Amino acid sequence: MELTAEERTLFIAEAEEHIANLESGLLRLEQGGDRAVIGELFRSAHTLKGSAGAAGLTGMSRLAHAMENLLDQVRNGTKAVTAELIDALLMGVDFLRAMVVALRQNTPLPDAAPLIRQLTALAQQTPNALQRDELAAPSQRATEVIITLNIFIKPECPMPAARAFQAYLAMSRYGEVVSLEPPVSEIQAGRAKYRLDAQVRFPDEAALAELERELSRFDDVVVEMQRQREGKQFREIIVPPSAAEMPTAAPTELQSVRVSVEQMDALLNVVGELVIERARLERGVRRVTEFHGNGIAEELQGVTERISRIVGQLQEALTRTRMVPLSVVFGRFPRLVRELARSMSKRVQLRIEGEATEVDRALVEKINECLVHLVRNALDHGIEPPDERIAAGKPPEGVVELAASQSEGSVIVVVRDDGRGIDPDKVRRKAVERGWLSEEQAAALSDDDALRLIFRPGFSTKEQVSEVSGRGVGMDVVRNALEQIGGTVDIQSTVGGGTTVTLRLPLTLAIIPALLVRVAGRLFALPMHSVAEVLDLRRETVQVIGQGERVLMLRGEPLPLWSLAHLLGAANGEKEGIAVIVRQRDRGVAVSVEGVEGKDEIVIKPLGFPLHTLRTFLGATILGDGSVALIVDLNGVLARR
Repeated sequence: MELTAEERTLFIAEAEEHIANLESGLLRLEQGGDRAVIGELFRSAHTLKGSAGAAGLTGMSRLAHAMENLLDQVRNGTKAVTAELIDALLMGVDFLRAMVVALRQNTPLPDAAPLIRQLTALAQQTPNALQRDELAAPSQRATEVIITLNIFIKPECPMPAARAFQAYLAMSRYGEVVSLEPPVSEIQAGRAKYRLDAQVRFPDEAALAELERELSRFDDVVVEMQRQREGKQFREIIVPPSAAEMPTAAPTELQSVRVSVEQMDALLNVVGELVIERARLERGVRRVTEFHGNGIAEELQGVTERISRIVGQLQEALTRTRMVPLSVVFGRFPRLVRELARSMSKRVQLRIEGEATEVDRALVEKINECLVHLVRNALDHGIEPPDERIAAGKPPEGVVELAASQSEGSVIVVVRDDGRGIDPDKVRRKAVERGWLSEEQAAALSDDDALRLIFRPGFSTKEQVSEVSGRGVGMDVVRNALEQIGGTVDIQSTVGGGTTVTLRLPLTLAIIPALLVRVAGRLFALPMHSVAEVLDLRRETVQVIGQGERVLMLRGEPLPLWSLAHLLGAANGEKEGIAVIVRQRDRGVAVSVEGVEGKDEIVIKPLGFPLHTLRTFLGATILGDGSVALIVDLNGVLARR
């Protein structure tokens, strides 16, 4: 059976959800999950089996069925939860995920037959006497529930054929469709639009409840259910109210639709152009008002303000639709931590907080790239082996934490471990060995400045290279990846107490507030998330210390003062009138510019070839007068000082 593009998209989305549930559930089961976890796992495998079968994906359906059989044995108490069992089922999860990737790319699905045979052989293994003693008393298999369903699609449903197919998929996910009228071919061809009659066998009451819950979400579907056992009708369920009670109101609107990322990006580009044109309109109205301060100019001003407000609301609404919870990133790490800990013979507990924090979907892969490096480093460099931890007075199991939150228009992601920490003296010695610093320079470094040396390319304090880390590739990759999206990274560590790495990221990469400044006669844009405050240099105290280094005294605090023109390599940037204060964790830096032209919403446009290699700039933007301004990566520029 060939899936249409719409059906393929729908199936892939649902399959990915079930596969993710299987992976997270198996990891919870390994940590001592209760029977509720086993039930969830069984239902996910059973649902995926039915969905794949209904979609004509026989290999995927058989693999899910083999996993379902093993989980059923665990559920019934005839098979113990062992490392071998979890490993085998996780192999099944990985294979299912590979199948979905192939389906998405419209390539042939990999052959699951060898893995199915392996899972089947594991299911057929008889437990030895010791395993039988360890198994809980077998529970009675839940009585199968057979239901007759009559599904009616309301005439006002905007897409009755698609809704009928959704109802059929739902029945297939949660049970086995014994009989169906009209047949599947008619449903898929779109000829079955307003009624389905089916008899479905469910493995247990929980699966039936899941189907009831899913079908009740459709306002344009009426479902009559009759429970049958031994030829007798036991009860009737109707969700929602019967057709006789249905109001003859206006057509019900769909509650949600699926939109591709490409369509979202295209729409955001259109909104970005609208933001640019809004700035041009505002500029034009200001000029009209200056030269013609009459009623027409005032009316134009009012129209412009209303348009500006509407564009702002549209921009905000579209930005929200691009946001995804960080759970899509954090959910990948329980499996990674498990595999790494086993490969290094360490005991590690992963704690996750703030996974509901939302970020722009464009940031997801960058965040994942950074976190993979940081978590690997935490397990390899930070967390000690159990015997070493016990000798240090710590519990044998180490802890790695992933936490996320929003603060001051930024997303904060923290990776923390309770391992051995980073010795700043060891970092100093490595810097001297590499020839980066003299012994005198290294000794003069504060502990915080010494720790920042680990962001240098090729830096590692580990003597031996491992498969996990220690090749000197990692922290510089993290910093570079963050600089590309206007983010920052900071590190704090205590010898014997652990390490904390803090990532600060912008909420979105599309449209951001920026400070427009003039440097060497040209306009540049500084992202507002990098700016703490703006000062008039002529009213502040500037001192020269050491070898000609300038310091701005701000409320008694000395801040290094650097010229942005010199940082950008401008030859004629001697004029200075304004200081922009940038805060980086516990330290501040002052950057001088000629002047400030104002604050504006800007649309970030990527730099094309060959300018895309410039690490100094995040991109460019078009201003209201049609001119182009480069967007300076302030944090990145200062971090490389």
